[in-house]
Amino acid sequence: MRCLWITITCLLLISHNALARDSRPGDFAFGMSLQTGGTAALYQFTLPDNVYRTVTRSDLGDLCVFNSQGEVVPFTHSRIFAPAPVSPEFRKINLFPVPGYRLEETGSVSLSVKKGEGDSIISVETATPRARQTRITAYLLDASALKVPLADLALEWEEQPEGMVAKLRVEGSDNLEDWTLLVPSAVLINLRYGDHRLERRVIEMNGAKMKYYRLSSTGSAEPPKLISAVARLTSSGTEVPRHWANVTATPRSSRTGDYLFTTSGLMPVDRIRVRLPQENTLVQATFFSRATERDPWKPGTSTLLYRLRIKGEELTSPDIALPASSDRYRLMRIDQSGGGIGKGLPLMELGWVPAKILFLARGSGPFQLAYGSGRPENCARGGNALFRQFSDQQKESFVAEAAVPGPPVVLSGKTALRRPMIPYDAKTAVLWSLLLLGVGFLAWMALRLHQQMKGEKI
Repeated sequence: MRCLWITITCLLLISHNALARDSRPGDFAFGMSLQTGGTAALYQFTLPDNVYRTVTRSDLGDLCVFNSQGEVVPFTHSRIFAPAPVSPEFRKINLFPVPGYRLEETGSVSLSVKKGEGDSIISVETATPRARQTRITAYLLDASALKVPLADLALEWEEQPEGMVAKLRVEGSDNLEDWTLLVPSAVLINLRYGDHRLERRVIEMNGAKMKYYRLSSTGSAEPPKLISAVARLTSSGTEVPRHWANVTATPRSSRTGDYLFTTSGLMPVDRIRVRLPQENTLVQATFFSRATERDPWKPGTSTLLYRLRIKGEELTSPDIALPASSDRYRLMRIDQSGGGIGKGLPLMELGWVPAKILFLARGSGPFQLAYGSGRPENCARGGNALFRQFSDQQKESFVAEAAVPGPPVVLSGKTALRRPMIPYDAKTAVLWSLLLLGVGFLAWMALRLHQQMKGEKI
């Protein structure tokens, strides 16, 4: 019995040491040297793609930042989200049809424009040596009252039962004499396909700032009969730069129209870009995802995909926005009611916003990012809530210097990615040790009782 209590005491001492144990670089598979310049207290860097391809946890719990002495330094990581949408400001622009005006006949056309206060247009008239034409082939937009650049123009036109496809060019001027080409060719669309409607009414102006704009057909066709034009003056928010990766889609043998694709790591994917294999394709697609091959599929976004050749220009569906997810296994299901996508495989691209790592330069450099571990616990005293709270409260009062990650180096290699057969995180180790000790103690008592009973029979 005395030996048993000695064993328990030793076990508790070992467990106490385990509880005090810090993470070490050797606990991780790979590392990257962090190049820091100057003597700043705070540094930050964007998490490289290689880290996402190696880590075993979607919450980035298996990465750590060390100084040159192998000590863990305080650090935190956070995803960068797009800025909160700013309420855009819309301003209606006066629109004037110009009858009989053609770009290729400018030498034979006389354009008369009457202006009011502030260079605003009152009326537009044309005159030619011949009889006046009534065909509208251009529009003048009066933006002289606007004092900020244009993000885009939204146009409304008379609806056509058979739909409409048009190509317009946009020119700008400050004096109605000298014109600058701003948009060589903008495609406007209003089409129906079953229960779906494909519209494109907005022309991107990319921050143009001029008093007047001229919209005209790029060819001999008559432009749509415009009713109104609305300018958007405030962008809805700057798009956060994303990292992109190509993935290979493979058809699913058990169901026609299903295409499987897998990410190369635990990237927080929030965008998908699909290029259909054939032109003039219009289909409905639904996306699914799951973390492992054993999990059920989780339904996600459903959207319209298209690739159209219209008047010599290719029109493709925009990037598909998804809730950010690190699920590695994904499925795209194409509705076959419209004939599917034809022969060939779709080309897929996945986009994500990489996390930012912020750390304190405690101790001497060089500092090192270590990542990739099968250990179940987080980096000890690394990404702690205290430092995260400090960085959130003081983010307006300090500016972190940039750290530059170097090339990956091997620490313990891929063996560190395996989950240990015997868990050695402190809490689990103590519980397992006590459990095994209890089983051994019960076995010892049973054996001793058996020996006593056997001795009594003799």
